[in-house]
Amino acid sequence: MAGHRHSPTDGITAPQVILEDDFAAFRRGNLRYTVRLTPEAIVYVVLGSKQERTLALADVLGCHTSVSLRRKPTQENQTAFLCIYSYPLKRKLLSGSARNRVSTSFRVDRFDNYEQNCELAEKWRVAVRCLLAGQTVTAETELTPSLLPSQPTLLVLLNPFSGQGKAKQYFDDQVMPMMAEADVSITLVTTEHSGHAFDVVQTADLSSWGGIVVVSGDGLLYEVVNGLMSRPDWEQAIKIPLGILPAGSGNGVCCSINYALGEPFEEDRMFHSTFVLLKATMKGQTRPLDLMSVDTASQRRYAFLSFQWGFSADVDIESERYRYLGGSRFLFGSLHNLMKFRVYRGKLSFLPVKGVDALKQARQVLSKNKYEVKPRSLSHSSSAVAINSGRDDARMRTRSASAMNGFHYVSTDNETLETPSQESTSLDAQLMSFSTENGVHHTKSEEDHVNGKLTTDGVVGTMDSEDIHYKNGDSDFIGAAVSTNQNNSKSSQPCTAGAKRPHRVYGPSSTLLPPLDQPVPDDWVTIDTDFVTMIIQSISHISEGYFSSPCSSFGDGVLFLSFLKRGVTRRQMLKIMGKMADGTEVFEYGSDGGYVCCKAFRVEPVSPPGLMTLDGEKIEYGPVQAQVHHGMMNLIMPND
Repeated sequence: MAGHRHSPTDGITAPQVILEDDFAAFRRGNLRYTVRLTPEAIVYVVLGSKQERTLALADVLGCHTSVSLRRKPTQENQTAFLCIYSYPLKRKLLSGSARNRVSTSFRVDRFDNYEQNCELAEKWRVAVRCLLAGQTVTAETELTPSLLPSQPTLLVLLNPFSGQGKAKQYFDDQVMPMMAEADVSITLVTTEHSGHAFDVVQTADLSSWGGIVVVSGDGLLYEVVNGLMSRPDWEQAIKIPLGILPAGSGNGVCCSINYALGEPFEEDRMFHSTFVLLKATMKGQTRPLDLMSVDTASQRRYAFLSFQWGFSADVDIESERYRYLGGSRFLFGSLHNLMKFRVYRGKLSFLPVKGVDALKQARQVLSKNKYEVKPRSLSHSSSAVAINSGRDDARMRTRSASAMNGFHYVSTDNETLETPSQESTSLDAQLMSFSTENGVHHTKSEEDHVNGKLTTDGVVGTMDSEDIHYKNGDSDFIGAAVSTNQNNSKSSQPCTAGAKRPHRVYGPSSTLLPPLDQPVPDDWVTIDTDFVTMIIQSISHISEGYFSSPCSSFGDGVLFLSFLKRGVTRRQMLKIMGKMADGTEVFEYGSDGGYVCCKAFRVEPVSPPGLMTLDGEKIEYGPVQAQVHHGMMNLIMPND
């Protein structure tokens, strides 16, 4: 027997008791318990003792009767058995917390007849299962098997080659036993090649399943989403609940889910993510997730996680050769690309969400998460974002305030934060001043163009005219760099787009996006400069340990854009990389970058052919634009 010990407290109203019986311990038949079932917990106390042990139903995954214990009755023993599977969250010795599996079993021996004991055990099982499914059960409820909710079958798509190639092992050793405990039925499909999952969901009769779960990295979910959006019935297909279990290298979606729920993710991520997914599945719970429609020069795609260009995209794709290292591949890839430290000439345009100071919102979120934030230099506008604070205080340790509640707009007084002294460099000297209107940092040469398009004359710093040489996997790219400075800027044109919008058959209309060959509307902000990296995302994490958008939440209907421009030194990049895990790197940007909230964006690269990624997958290099569509997907995760 195991559980959390506590003593009853006087003065507290006793919870409603649904069932109460005396059972014996599984292995020690002479040790007996009084067991009570309430809407929130299973409470048991040793007869003659006052100490209670509690199994919170929030931690319980399943309940089985004697069938699961494989005990056959004899003439001398007419006992049935009741087993509860729970996963309580316990604090670790040094820091953090983790869930541990606890199997609690009782001997049901009230009657001298085995069938009657089985009926009593089944009554308890029905009551527990109904409560786990979110049904209302009282002491007057007639507890028969017909009351049990129907569990829809899940389609599980497993990629055995994802991450370190251990997805099948994780699934067999950890996921399947937990699914059996939760009585969740599945149809398992093991993908055999790239595009297999796309083909399956594009043609399948989705009414056969209650949801689709991928056991892989974020790339397989990206494949599934685009397969659903390629169906004639895409409006209904994209609404099927989608879940993911982390077997890849990045696992940004799972990391964002666990962060929003205050669940551990640092260790045993498959174990904890399976618990979260099954708890939501048992209650039929989902949460809306935004979808991005992304246009390139030749096609339309759909994404839910991120668009990346520059340093982060190079790390993601070029570290594929280190896939056998798992998540550590990104560390090696980052250090490798930091030695090269490339810059990328291009034009970034976006439609800002007016009245949102993303930096100030991030500061509020992180301060509520008890992080110490020391921004380099901030100057907030009069419009900021207020964070709803109505959430469980016990989960304040890791949960993002906006991840559960979104944001709304309020007016606040102007706030000026102290600016620490900064290391002076030749590039820093050129950054004379900046503003933070709409959360974007601008150099002095850009100030006059805050509300319109910026010219190529606003470039800060210089670039050597030598050729840039870098690798993408096994392919080499060599191209002439653009030499620019404030006094001498080469004229350069972005990659051109076709005259027509990318051909598409199905999907929502992108009313915010003009054709790629047409200029963006006047209410967009445009920055034309040299970029080091650019990430545009809809949820908080783009991979494990990369908490790059503290303000992002599920289904908030906006995108958060972070970028770094030329002027950032290698030393500063190392400092930013070191703060990625806690999200405070957004405050290290200063005048060399920005963190903004937007509804749509366009990127027009000028640099020689390079890398761009969508949800971690390489896409066509060239002009790209996208807009967010609010809450189009349903993600399997708890919403209570």
